[in-house]
Parts: sequence; C-alpha cells; structure tokens
Amino acid sequence: MRIVRFFVRLFAVIGFLMVAGAVAAAVFAVRHQPTLPDAVVLDLDLTKSLAESDSGRLSGLLEHQSSLREVLDALDRGRRDPRVKGVLARFGDDSIGFAQAQELRGAIERFRASGRFAVAFAEEYGGAGAGNKSYLLASAFDDVWLQPLGTVGITGLAAELPFAADAFSQFGVQPQFLQREEYKSFAETFTKSGMTPANREMMEALVGDLTNQLVDGIAKSRRLAPAAVRAAIDKAPLLSQEALAQKFIDHVGYADEAHDAALARAGAGAEAVDPAAYVAVAGGPNNEGPTIALIHAVGTITGGKSGKPALGGVSAGSETIVEAIEQAADDPEVRAILFRIDSGGGSVSASEAIRRALVKARQKGKPVIASMGDAAASGGYWIALAGDRIVASPATITGSIGVVAGKFGLAGLSDKLGVHWDRVQSGRNAGMWSPLRGFDDSAMERLNAVIDETYAAFLQRVAEARRLSPEQARGVAKGRVWTGAQARELGLVDEVGGQEQALALARTAAGLAPDAQVTLAPYPPPKSLTEQVMELLSDKGELVGALAALAELRPLLADLGPLLAAAPRDGVQARMPGISLDR
Repeated sequence: MRIVRFFVRLFAVIGFLMVAGAVAAAVFAVRHQPTLPDAVVLDLDLTKSLAESDSGRLSGLLEHQSSLREVLDALDRGRRDPRVKGVLARFGDDSIGFAQAQELRGAIERFRASGRFAVAFAEEYGGAGAGNKSYLLASAFDDVWLQPLGTVGITGLAAELPFAADAFSQFGVQPQFLQREEYKSFAETFTKSGMTPANREMMEALVGDLTNQLVDGIAKSRRLAPAAVRAAIDKAPLLSQEALAQKFIDHVGYADEAHDAALARAGAGAEAVDPAAYVAVAGGPNNEGPTIALIHAVGTITGGKSGKPALGGVSAGSETIVEAIEQAADDPEVRAILFRIDSGGGSVSASEAIRRALVKARQKGKPVIASMGDAAASGGYWIALAGDRIVASPATITGSIGVVAGKFGLAGLSDKLGVHWDRVQSGRNAGMWSPLRGFDDSAMERLNAVIDETYAAFLQRVAEARRLSPEQARGVAKGRVWTGAQARELGLVDEVGGQEQALALARTAAGLAPDAQVTLAPYPPPKSLTEQVMELLSDKGELVGALAALAELRPLLADLGPLLAAAPRDGVQARMPGISLDR
C-alpha cells in the first residue's frame, strides 16, 4: 500500500507541475508580446530531420522538432516581408529526405528570386556518413560555407536492403508470404538471402534516376558541368580546400564567421530569428481568404488512430484520417482539400477506407489534390488515387502497385524452446493465421484468392483513376517502385513539384486564382495546450511511465525498429520494400 500511495502522490505532483507550467506559460504568453527587429535573418536548423506535420505544442515543450510546413511558411512569408533580408541555414548529415530537400530547394530559389540572400553553413556536409541530400539543398544557397577540416560528402547514392532469411532459419522461424508480382519485393526481406534479378533491376533504375537528379541539381545551382559533379562524386568526400578549388563551396570558415557575414549583409541592427518564432509574430503566408483543408497521412497506414508506436516512426491511422476528411467535407468554409502523403503503405483495408472517404468528399464538391512527400507507395499510392490531381516531387518514391500477405511460422522456434502445442478445431481453415502451423493446401488456396482479388482491385483503381487500359495499368504495376519523375512519364502522377505547386492546383480546383490568398487549415485542428496536458494526465497519456525505459531502449530501437516494424500485422498489405539509401 505504501508503494501504491507513493506512486499516486508522485503522479499527482507531476500532474500539478505540468498544469502549473501550462498556466504559467499561458500567462507569460499573454503578458509578453514579442516583436521583430527591423532587419531579420531567418535562422534555419537543417541539421535535424523535419517532421511532415506539426506534432503539437506540448511535444514542442519537451523537444521541438521543426516541421517542413513551418520552414516553408517562414520562407514564403519572409520573401514578402521587407523586414526579412535573408536566411542562414546550418547543415549536417542527411537527415532530411530527398523529396524534402528538393521542395526546400524550390522554396530557397523563390526566396532568392525576391532579392534576398541565402547563406549555408556546415561543419561537415555528411560527416561520418553521406552528405548528398544536405549538400544538394545547400547548393541552392548563394553563399556556401564549410568549416576548416570539414568535408563535402557527396559520395553518391547506394541502396541497401536487409535480407533475414538465414537469421529466421537459425531461430526456427519460417516466413510464409505470397506476393503480386515479381517486383513486389517487400516480403523478400524475410524470405530471401539476397536480391532477386527483378529486385536488382528495380533498385538499379531507382538509384540511377535519383543520382541523375542529384547531379543535375548540383550542376544547375553551382553552375558546374554535370561531368565535373560526377567526377567529384567519385572522389568524395571532398576536403575543404578541394571543395573550394572546385567551386562546390564559396568560403572556408567557422560558424561565427558565417553568422557575422549573414548579419552584415542584412544591415545594421539585424538579428537571426528562428522560423517558428518569426511566423508566430509575422503570421503565416496562408492565413487569409477562403479555406483549403490540409490533411496529412504520414507513416505506416493502419486501422484505428494515428500515433507513434513504441518501435518508433509514426502510423497513419485510418480512423483519424477518415474523421479529418469527413470534417473537412462537411465544413461549408472548406473549398478544397490538400492531402499530403508521406507513407510507404500498410494495411489494404485501412487504405481503402481512406480512399473511400476522399471519394465521398469529392462527391460533396470538395476537390482533392494529393501531394506526395518522400514516399507515397503501395498503400500510399492507393490513397493518392482518390485525388483529382496528383503532385509528386522528382525524388518521391512511389508506385509499388502490388500486394503481399503471409505470416511467420513459429512452430520450429517453439519446439526449440521446449514448448509443444496441441489443437482442436472446427472448420477446415480455422486457425489458418496461427503462427504455430503452416498454411495447408486449403488455407493456401484461400490466401491466393484474397491476394488475387486485392491485386485485381488495385489494378482497377489505377486504370480508372489514371485513365489507363488494364494492360497499361499492369505494365506499370507488378509491384515496381518508381521515382516521382519516372511516375510522371508513366502517367502515374500529373505534375512534378512540391506543396506550393499542389496548393496552386487546389486554388484552381476551388475556382480561385492560382496565387489567391487562402487559409490553409490543418484537419483535424491542432489541440490546444490545455487539451494536450489533460490528455497526458488521463489514461491516454503514456509519457510518465515510459520515459525512463525509452531513454535506455532508444539506441536499440533505432537499430531494430525498421526491421521489426516492417513485419505485417494487419492481413493483406500494400507496402513498398524497405530501402535504405545514401549509405
């Protein structure tokens, strides 16, 4: 009882402190009215990954993670604000996604076109790892700095795929999976010891196209010949003086020197301002005019609520997303929906539920523009098919039109542990999904029937949405993964671009001018700080009990999470293979 009372008091104290902190923060916010200096330099931290959507103010109190939308809004608002003179960005490794880097390049180019400067600095572009994407983005800045003894890690792209068949065999685990068709290599992670010819062909084409995009982007921004960029890639990592001599950077210097140089360019009294702080005072670029709903589908597509599973990453829960779509569809103020996707797929049934909600929204007169992030493949492409138009970045990983289903047989592992099972059943296929027995002939027949029907439906959705014949749809499907640029040539997407292009299409679809002022409203609306605190203190909050354990497990989860999270849990799946680029 003493232990129980101790924990009750502990949680009560924690709850009181959090509520008191929230109240104090609110009072401070009311009393403190921040202002901006007359000369602003936007200070971007691009050394860390950018979230696709805002994680909420409460998580921001714990550890703020900038979102892509936040940075885009700051750059877009800043290029129209006479107080903003330029931007200073710090770079590091390749945490930012390839498509995100391309989208930010476009934002920086628009920012510079307005007459403002852009300074990039890094201690190392890549460091102990590759720096392809970080340097690709930095090359769009007009003044690129590198610290002495730093390197430019444009070492080129490589695709690494895990194959765990031998490991499963050692533990007595038997993966049993069926796939449609030969390029649908997701299950091969568990069933093979290396790439199949089809998988290798697909990966070589993918890496080749992305490498061309990398070379062309750097060559254009730095005004270099593509051959010179390819030669540098073969020699990289480039030492600081090598990078300077070959015109990949403009200055060798330290962070304080780059900082001082940027402020000097901005003029007397200039100050560096964080993008979130800037937008909080200046306001976002899309806060006035008719409403366009912004809905995100980020992470593995699952049933239920969106969230952050224990193994890391995020899940795009169909229940959360469908509810957001329905709210936007029923809101008379909403003129169109911008549906942002960053997902490699997941549950077929959950994907179909989301697609259906988007179809119904269009039937209610709400145009839907799908915008693809770093990935919109398999189930991610399935849900994109409901859009009136589909926009992908050149480096978006998309396609993977195929299906996989199966299970892990644990009977061998159980025997090794000395645990033996017996069974009684009614019905020929009772227990067909049990991990303690393999699929017999009857179960295999049913599994094939389910996969065939699902794949046929996927092909039909593609043919109808993209106006392709059944033969054309099958030709671009077969589970093959494409880049956004390749998908545009094949007719799988309508345009190549980022959220700015997708937003222009949403305005047009809503009957507005492509550059009309609009209010870009997230759905579901972000929860207030008070709501998040109360949810945390309710039985929905898991933070207090998990913090210590997660602190110890974080390194292990970072290594094992991607492989463990890849294991199917919801029956028939539409997922792309796990691809690790940039090693």
